[in-house]
Amino acid sequence: MGKADNIKRAKKLKEAKRKREQDALIAAGLGPAAKTLKQRNDEKGITTIINQGKIKYSELLNSFVAPILEEADDISIIRTKFALGVFAWNAAILRDRDEEAFRKVKKEILELTPDIMEIEQLFDEMVKAKMEEYKEFTNIITDFEIKRSRGIDYDLTVATTPLKAI
Repeated sequence: MGKADNIKRAKKLKEAKRKREQDALIAAGLGPAAKTLKQRNDEKGITTIINQGKIKYSELLNSFVAPILEEADDISIIRTKFALGVFAWNAAILRDRDEEAFRKVKKEILELTPDIMEIEQLFDEMVKAKMEEYKEFTNIITDFEIKRSRGIDYDLTVATTPLKAI
C-alpha cells in the first residue's frame, strides 16, 4: 500500500467510526438534536425524559410529515414542513377536546401564511390524516429539533407531553 491508499483507508475508517458512534447515540435517544433539545429545556428549568419506550414520536412525526416532503427540499423547507405537521398534529388532538380552540389554532396558522393559497386545504388534510391514522397517539408535541446529519439525511428529535398536563 502506498501513502495515498493509507490516507484514503484512514479517512474511511474514521468516517465509519463517526457513523457508528452517531448511530449509537441516536439509538440511545441522545443524538445531536436530542442533546440540544435537552440542553435548551434544562436552561428553561424543564425536566427532559428520554423516551425509551416502543413508541417514538420522532418516528411518528416523520411518517406523518413524509407525504409532503420532497427530495429537493433543503433543511429550512424541511423544518417549515415539520412545523406545519406539528401544528396539524396538535390541532387534531385539540379538536377532540375543544372545537373552539381548534378553530383558533387554524385561524392563527392561516394568518401566519396568507401568501400560500393551498395552506388551508393542506392543513385540513393533515388534521384528517392525524385523526384517522394516528388517533391513538394523544401526546401534544411541545418541541422538535432537526439537525442535518450525513449528507441529505437529518436527525429528528421530538419532545411531547400528555394533553392533561397542559
